[in-house]
Amino acid sequence: MSFSFIAAVGNYDVTSGTVLDASASLNVAAGDVLVAVCSHQTEGNTSFAVAKDAGSPPNTFVFDAADTIHHSNLDMHSAIGYLLSAAADATATFRLTLGVAKIARSIIVLQFRPDTSEVVTKDASNVAEGTGTAPASGNITTTGTDEIAVGGCVSYNLLATSSEQINSVAATEPVGSPQTTTSAWYRLLTATFANGQASATLGSGDWTCHIIAIKSEAGGPPLLGPSLRTVRSALRW
Repeated sequence: MSFSFIAAVGNYDVTSGTVLDASASLNVAAGDVLVAVCSHQTEGNTSFAVAKDAGSPPNTFVFDAADTIHHSNLDMHSAIGYLLSAAADATATFRLTLGVAKIARSIIVLQFRPDTSEVVTKDASNVAEGTGTAPASGNITTTGTDEIAVGGCVSYNLLATSSEQINSVAATEPVGSPQTTTSAWYRLLTATFANGQASATLGSGDWTCHIIAIKSEAGGPPLLGPSLRTVRSALRW
């Protein structure tokens, strides 16, 4: 068995603001893995946060510092975040929250389901920036045989990507992934790869490109302490 892709939702708003809700909700099962690609435009750094819009469970995403990038032309900023084991929520609407108001905000959330009773960890990630028609994330090397790899691209010129790949193999852009300024794609992997990247084709302009790989492995047996008989025997001595 392996990961399954469940659904994707997203949204985009050209106006200025600090919050942006996905345009639809997800039916999240306990243990689901969620990946979010987020962005905004205009100069100046700000923080990214993604969680349920209101109520419980919050299902708050993790954004590692190395997975956030600010384009050197200061025109856009993007990040990729993740949630390794979500709490069950049949009507989860996810909200992007920025530290300060920005224009051209976008969010895409992809939902995956691992096998039950498996241990899920972040395996690797990378991000790059550039200008032109060939966005690419920079390389990663994966270490698992049951993984998801997600690529994401943000375009300053509000352009759509095509020919999306991961490790030079065609990837899937899910329905529900808006192609306005931001796009995301994925592969379900059953073998490792070395020095591979997320890539796509884009109309010329400034871009940022992300990749993240998350792996699932069978959990080990529980750690067993000494038996009661062993403890009693030791106490006799």
